[in-house]
Amino acid sequence: MKQLALYLPCCYPNEHQFFSILDIMEKYHVDVLELGIPVANAHMDGKIIQNSHKQVLQQGFNKVYLNKILQQIREKYSFKIVLMTYKDGLDKYHLLDEKMDYDGLLCVDRMITLNDFPSPIQLYNENISNITLQEKLKNNRLFAYCMSGVGKTGSFDHVPTNYIETMQRIRKHSDLPIYVGFGIKERKDVAEVFKNGADGAIIGSYFVNKVKTSTLEEVAAYIKDLKSID
Repeated sequence: MKQLALYLPCCYPNEHQFFSILDIMEKYHVDVLELGIPVANAHMDGKIIQNSHKQVLQQGFNKVYLNKILQQIREKYSFKIVLMTYKDGLDKYHLLDEKMDYDGLLCVDRMITLNDFPSPIQLYNENISNITLQEKLKNNRLFAYCMSGVGKTGSFDHVPTNYIETMQRIRKHSDLPIYVGFGIKERKDVAEVFKNGADGAIIGSYFVNKVKTSTLEEVAAYIKDLKSID
């Protein structure tokens, strides 16, 4: 069964609306919440995600608050929880030191290994060397995150097809499920990456912007439509 993962910064745009969105995700059986852990300088992301991080931080987000939110998510919902952050987030919130309850961890500017955490997730793109690809796969669990193409989040007008070759390279060395992200927006994009062999689709900047600009009813209709794709 194909999987859908949606990225949302923790407590964006505020705690009440955040949980309203998670209620919708649960209702329509979204498979993975990619939970953005906010940092002051999300330099590898585009403006949409950078601004969402700043908004959450301005609300007083901290480690104690994160622990509370993670507990509430685990108690209320059935989807998997994958934290996405930077090295600054690892250090600031002690993500590797605390026994927080989540399923996977992705750090965009530091490679998390099995020595650090039992279920790391790695990023792959067409520029990765075979040596680095194989090293990452040895330290990858849950799914491999395949970028559709090289670039910052939110910077794509369409979904590149570079990921097709990257997936082929990954599958020479691993049977991990492969999720494709970056540039995916609408139903046609999700259907296309599934058609091309991806096991899952990840929607980030576009979903964050939809949460910002749409009603809950519109967000629900969007998610329901995506989950109807075979």
